[in-house]
Amino acid sequence: MQNTLLQILPFLVLVLAHHFLLAPLLRKKRWLYVVLTALLLGTFTLWCFARPRFETGDGPGREMAPPPDRPPMHRPGPLRPEWMELAVGVLLVAGDLGLIAFLRMRQNERQMQELRAENLHQQLESLRYQINPHFFMNTLNNIQSLILTDPDKATEAVSEFSKLMRIVLYEGNEPVIPLARELEYLRNYLSLMRLRYPDSVRIESAFPEECGQAVVPPLLLASFVENAFKHGISYNSESFVKVAVEHPGRRLIFRCSNSCHDKAEAERHGLGLDNVRKRLTLLYDASYALRTEEKDNAYEVFLEIPETPKKIPA
Repeated sequence: MQNTLLQILPFLVLVLAHHFLLAPLLRKKRWLYVVLTALLLGTFTLWCFARPRFETGDGPGREMAPPPDRPPMHRPGPLRPEWMELAVGVLLVAGDLGLIAFLRMRQNERQMQELRAENLHQQLESLRYQINPHFFMNTLNNIQSLILTDPDKATEAVSEFSKLMRIVLYEGNEPVIPLARELEYLRNYLSLMRLRYPDSVRIESAFPEECGQAVVPPLLLASFVENAFKHGISYNSESFVKVAVEHPGRRLIFRCSNSCHDKAEAERHGLGLDNVRKRLTLLYDASYALRTEEKDNAYEVFLEIPETPKKIPA
């Protein structure tokens, strides 16, 4: 019994070392995983060929001592115990690697399902908070007034309003959209907000001219801007909303700030941040930065993400 346990122990150590020490390196340091796995298998090979084999008997891993009047018989190479033990060790590592790949595939499938559900939730939230009777009524009333005072501007407003609806209702179902389309949505939205609010409300924006191949989840940036207008505008005091997007290198930087008029509004502003963080984590793992800060009667949001998500659902 003790000999059996001693024979099994090296195989157990091999699998445990690979599963818990080396396999986690596959996510970020594959080259280190390959090097350390080669060293581990090399060490196991040395154990297979260098360990003493003086036992006798019929048990597993034991060799019968040849009679003194008969020369020792050598088994064919592939059947020697050393090669059999090495083959079993390699198969155990390969099986463990396959199991890890299968489990990660299942995990990614679950995350993709959560992401698709979160995209749908995001679209529904956008429709609920923005495309509502008050939004339609205020925007159409402003357009109606422009028809009497500035028909050309009214025509432009109707065109922007149509583009806004198309992006929300049709492209909101896509897993990602080009950054240029998201910025087009923001420009149309800000134009409509300028129609809705008086000149005393300062609305400022700064967007890059070139977006390259950058893509973003639909309405991700827009959700912050919508919240800025929802919680940052007051007709009784000076109000502002500032939006800026930068595209340095292969990163995207988004900033949004709005006036903050009372503590309760600032607290309500952050109610949707948990869902936003969950969505960002599903898409970008830990390669994003999201910070919010309240200072000098202003609420500020800072977001930095890669120009392409790590995980894009089908």
